[in-house]
Amino acid sequence: MHLVELSRQEHSELKINPGLAEASAARQHLIPIVASEFRKAATQYPIVFAKNPETGRFAPFVLNGLEPEENLFWSGTKLDAAYVPLNIRRRPFFVGMAEPSSGATDNVLCIDIESSCITASGSKSIVNADGSDSLYLKEILSIIGQLVDGQKRTSSFINTALSLDLLCPIVLDIVLEDGKTLHVEGLYSIDEDRFRSLGKDKVEILWNEGLMDLIFSVIISTGQISNLIRLRNERESLNRAWSDTES
Repeated sequence: MHLVELSRQEHSELKINPGLAEASAARQHLIPIVASEFRKAATQYPIVFAKNPETGRFAPFVLNGLEPEENLFWSGTKLDAAYVPLNIRRRPFFVGMAEPSSGATDNVLCIDIESSCITASGSKSIVNADGSDSLYLKEILSIIGQLVDGQKRTSSFINTALSLDLLCPIVLDIVLEDGKTLHVEGLYSIDEDRFRSLGKDKVEILWNEGLMDLIFSVIISTGQISNLIRLRNERESLNRAWSDTES
């Protein structure tokens, strides 16, 4: 990856294939999301929380696989899911900080000039012939804006959940149809028992801060773990069928 600040002039000739953005998630079992995505994400994926190993801070993710580098939604050509997280759809663009020497403190739009999404056969351009932002770039800027704006509510939700002691570690011990066992740990979810035992004053905090829908989204999404197990079983069955055919 090589991030540089996007220049409408210097990068005007670049061609991008947005479809290849999904391919970048083919081996990504955790994809970060923001609070505004919870409702849509919950219809497809388990929503989990994980700690940054360097800072110890929690962040929300959608769980795509039962092992590292496993994405059970990757079909080989695309993500077979109705909802694709913003952090995938915005690639090869990222948010960066302005150079300290410039004196600016605002975020800047960056592009990974080594991304596989940048290809001569790409159908999308960054700018129009007259130098104005293309419709594609405007869509990217909208996605980036949602991610940046979503950080505040996401952080507020996590801070409130921690203050109410609502996050708890989850451990999954799974036995697949072929007898293989999987052990998944290091992830966190909402402690439902703790949530149900909250006093009226604590519940009012969640309502007043507009966070109750996020709590329910996370709880409901845990049902998607069974879908991941189904997808893994289907993949294992297909792999066995291919192995039998080759032998």
